Amino acid sequence: MNADVGIILPQYGDDYDMVRDVALDAEACGFDAVWLEDHFQSWVGDAERDTYECWTTLSALAEATDDIRLGTLVTCQAYRHPSLLAKMAATVDRVSDGRLDLGVGAGWYRDEFERFGYEFREPPAARIERLRETVEILQGLWTNETYTHHGDHFDVDDAFCRPKPVQDPHPPIWVGGGGEQFTLRYTAELADGWNYGTLDPDGFAEKLAVLRNHCADEARYDDITKSAELFAFVADSRGEAVEKRDRFAERHLPDEPSEPREFFLSGYVETALVGTPDEIRAELERYEAVGMEAFMLSVPDAPRDDSVALLADELV
Repeated sequence: MNADVGIILPQYGDDYDMVRDVALDAEACGFDAVWLEDHFQSWVGDAERDTYECWTTLSALAEATDDIRLGTLVTCQAYRHPSLLAKMAATVDRVSDGRLDLGVGAGWYRDEFERFGYEFREPPAARIERLRETVEILQGLWTNETYTHHGDHFDVDDAFCRPKPVQDPHPPIWVGGGGEQFTLRYTAELADGWNYGTLDPDGFAEKLAVLRNHCADEARYDDITKSAELFAFVADSRGEAVEKRDRFAERHLPDEPSEPREFFLSGYVETALVGTPDEIRAELERYEAVGMEAFMLSVPDAPRDDSVALLADELV
């Protein structure tokens, strides 16, 4: 495989030691990156399970690890003002000596927004427009000595970010989301990478065609790293892997999904990679064949068995 492969770390129902240990295992196995989601409560199963905050955990992992890249999959633009996010990300990039990938998205988890006091703006375009300005402010603060932005949603006046990030010109910015009218257009105009999930290879091929059409030219399209977020259930036999997936679904999905997060999770289960390491590699090669260049794998069994090592045998 030519694609980069990273591991999405456990955040729901496990303590920090488990999060750190999976990150260290992923690094020792040779994976390219580890990723954290940005939620205040679990979107998988019981919403009240312990959930570690993304950026403070990422700072700790920047100290705990040595070489593996660290990313957010993805930070919700609504939870922090862009100037604060710029400062936080620059700090993590400094602490990690230039290993940060900043994924950012418009936000989707309405119950979380409302429970923790954030306005869930409708229609989705109202959130996505703020995402665009967030990316513009991040880039502006990171690449200028001082920066002023007067937009429809955010204002900064003669602001600065010091120290600046290690990476030049700035940490890669990945946009998460599949909206074809706005999100993919903003990705084409501003982002270094794109991430989405819950699609099979044919579904990703359709999204990539839209992204390509939004890009100014082929060179711009080639500059954007295209990545897929996928669940992975791996074992020494396909039967065991199928049992892992079925146990996960039985534990976390109701028979009749009714909430957005349940429909979201059911999409991930339906498109999950299931099988032996070589079967999972073959499936990822189908995604590569349509143009996907990086994979973020959520491995529910990673804290409790050798799933990360099994995947590493074929993927890194």
